[in-house]
Amino acid sequence: MDSDDELWDLYADAVIECRIDDRPRCLRGPNADALPCDAPMFVLTAHNPQGLTRDREVNIEAERALERELVVIGVTCWSATGRSRDASWSEPGVAVGGFDRARACEFGRRYDQLAVFELTADAVHVVRCVDAAVVRTRVRGE
Repeated sequence: MDSDDELWDLYADAVIECRIDDRPRCLRGPNADALPCDAPMFVLTAHNPQGLTRDREVNIEAERALERELVVIGVTCWSATGRSRDASWSEPGVAVGGFDRARACEFGRRYDQLAVFELTADAVHVVRCVDAAVVRTRVRGE
């Protein structure tokens, strides 16, 4: 298995949580809650472009820029976090409704991301930003 496969598998197995009305909701993982909007829903981040760790303050400012951009265009979004099952990795982002795959990947590319998450009622897809290809799919409630 090459490192790309390992990375896509790590993303595909992530637990994704968000805050709605100041309450935590599981979007992907055991006992996943219903999506708070019509599917598909996407999870985006501006942290650690191309998967490379960078300064915390730079990540925070990039995330704020992403969130401001989404607010300006009137997109409904919620604070979200993706993390590995063993909690050795986590990354904040935003969950958004009202997007399609092409638009989510456009934002991913704008913030130099490798992938975005696409959530449906039953599945989570890891979507590569460069070409909008689904590279992994898992059951959302696992």
